[in-house]
Amino acid sequence: MNFVQLKNLRDLLMFVASSPSSGVIQHIEHGGSHVYFIVGGTLRELFIYLVKEAKPLGGGFVTYNSYTGVIGASDNVLHEPNVSSFPVVDIVRQDLIPSDLLSKVDEL
Repeated sequence: MNFVQLKNLRDLLMFVASSPSSGVIQHIEHGGSHVYFIVGGTLRELFIYLVKEAKPLGGGFVTYNSYTGVIGASDNVLHEPNVSSFPVVDIVRQDLIPSDLLSKVDEL
């Protein structure tokens, strides 16, 4: 498994918005940071696309206004023109990302 650190949350949202297979952003708190990620890849290799944030985004949805470019957070799905809402799934325990890979994420 490999990971790809993206520059910012906007890049992760663009990736999720254009992905036919995933419309959900996963979240895990690790080492004092908040890691938001999606899993993607090919038939032969798995990738984790991620961003690391110092503070949690808040709310159960990340929102993106495609007209203004504004990224926000909401407790509810927003039904407004040009606004997309992406659910954030909080992970309590996982074995998707091995501990050695999480150690690499801590160093970023």
